[in-house]
Amino acid sequence: MRFSLPVIIILGIFFHRCSCGSITAEENLIKWVRRCGGTIDLEIGSVNHKGLRGTVAVRDMNKSQIAVHLPAHLAVELGEGHVTSEENSVKLLRLQKQNPAWNESMLPYWESLPLLGTSLTKQTYPAEPLDLLQDQILAASILVHGAYTKNVYDGGKPALIDNFQEEFPGVSYQEFSHLTSVVASYAFLFPDEEGVAKRMMLPVLDMINHADGGDVNLEIMQADNGDFYAYTLRDVAKGEELVHEYNTGIYRNDQSLFHYGFIREHDPPRLTAQDLPAGNLYEATGYSEEDYEFGGRLVSKAELARLEAILKSFPTTEAEDAKLMEGRNAAWAGLFGGQSVQTPLERMFVKYRMLRKQALAQVIQRLKDALIVTKEL
Repeated sequence: MRFSLPVIIILGIFFHRCSCGSITAEENLIKWVRRCGGTIDLEIGSVNHKGLRGTVAVRDMNKSQIAVHLPAHLAVELGEGHVTSEENSVKLLRLQKQNPAWNESMLPYWESLPLLGTSLTKQTYPAEPLDLLQDQILAASILVHGAYTKNVYDGGKPALIDNFQEEFPGVSYQEFSHLTSVVASYAFLFPDEEGVAKRMMLPVLDMINHADGGDVNLEIMQADNGDFYAYTLRDVAKGEELVHEYNTGIYRNDQSLFHYGFIREHDPPRLTAQDLPAGNLYEATGYSEEDYEFGGRLVSKAELARLEAILKSFPTTEAEDAKLMEGRNAAWAGLFGGQSVQTPLERMFVKYRMLRKQALAQVIQRLKDALIVTKEL
């Protein structure tokens, strides 16, 4: 139970939460949206054994049924779609500072957002455990992005903000980097009346978790009057988690880890974007695992050699990773110069490299089978 009525400061997102009566921040958020003219037909709460927060259906729902109606005046419009999260964050801070009455009216929304230090994405990952990824490209990209956020805070981007501490006194770098992480991972992209894509922060709708493929059961759209709706794509049973696809650019685990701070255990496991030809952290790749099947456009001895080289380059095996995850020999790891896995973030990083190795091994075997059929191997 985390609802509180704290003193208003400029940075409304970083209020300290505590229990107050029996209402939670999530319950207060839903009541607030309803008071402001919206409709909510879902609950916000834990959706798995790890305590992941998400949304669930409160009753059986038919296809095309409205789960959320969010009035346009509750949306927070930020910058154009192509601008950085840092620029969007500065704009949000300015909105809060210049419109204190609006900032106060948005308290139920600010209090529903992640607490300071709990949003982990490319803006906020600590440097120390990045070597656990065993992924130099991903680790370097995270460090570069973190350095950019720090550069903005330190005044290295005067066209964006000349003197951060002078304009927003009392806002620490930790608070600013957290805000950029929240804005980056919670904001939606919708076109305005002129067709220009804009970043929008949408209360309640940003509580809905990501899924892809056949797991998706919600679609989010904006009506002509500016209001936002989440509606079901199929029949949904009471208690089922409601999920939508954030964007196609996080189909693979290096992309989702970089931009949103999570990985997914697909069955079978998927290659990371960077393990596919010309793949990167920012765009959906034009290739897939199907291209390694018999008759696929990536069936070649050269591609086999490339994937095998990637798999052989890891300093540990999948079996060694599994032992690390299970905690075997963890007490002796530091003594002998090894590593131990203790925090949820460290475990996620090790799980990431395990899934990457599993996907590579399975695709390599699939590719070998295809080459045998074509008598190239």
